[in-house]
Amino acid sequence: MTSLSNVEVDSLIIDLQCGGEARKRAVTQLYIAFATKITQFLTLRGVPFHEAEDVLHEIFISLIARAGSFTPMGQGRGWVWTVVRSKLADRYRSSQKMGSHSAGDDVVSNSNSVNSDFHVIENYGEEGYDEDRLKSCIEGQMAAFTRDHPEGAQALSWVMDDDLDLRSISELLGRSYGATREFMSQIRSKLKVYIDSCLAD
Repeated sequence: MTSLSNVEVDSLIIDLQCGGEARKRAVTQLYIAFATKITQFLTLRGVPFHEAEDVLHEIFISLIARAGSFTPMGQGRGWVWTVVRSKLADRYRSSQKMGSHSAGDDVVSNSNSVNSDFHVIENYGEEGYDEDRLKSCIEGQMAAFTRDHPEGAQALSWVMDDDLDLRSISELLGRSYGATREFMSQIRSKLKVYIDSCLAD
C-alpha cells in the first residue's frame, strides 16, 4: 500500500471525530498504514511481543479519544507518533520502568542528509547499471539492514515515510537531541556499506 501523505492522515484524523461509518473507515485505513510500524516500535522499546497487540489497541483508542483536539496542519503522521509516544510513556510510568539514556556527542547529521542519501540511491540506476538488478539488490540489502539494525531502520522510516524532524525522532527513541544526531550519522554510514555492495561490478 502507498504511504499516506500528511494531508491524507489529517483527513482521516478529522474523520475519527465524526463517528459512524466515517470513523470506522478512518480507523481501518490508519490501522493498515501504521499498525505494523507501531508494533515494531513497541517491541524495539521493550514491550514484549505478546503484549504489543494490547498496547496497539490502547493506542488506537487514544487516537480516537484525542482526535477532537486535533487541528489539521499537514502534520498528521507526526501527530499519530506523538500519541504513540505519549501512550508508551504512560505505560512506562504505570510500571515504573522509565529509564534514562546518556547523551552522546553532538555531531553534524540531520534528516535532510538522510533524505539526500536515498535520492542518491534512487539515481544510481542512471549511471549505467542494470536497473532491475540494482533495484533487486538494494531491496535485499535494505531487508538485511532492517534485520541487522532494526532501531536504525525504524528511525530512517520516520524520516522517509513520516517526515518527522530530528527532535521528534529523539523523543521517540528516548535519546537526547545530540545523541540522536550521532546515532543517525552512524546509521547513515552503516546503510551506505550495505548499499555500496550493490554498486560493485
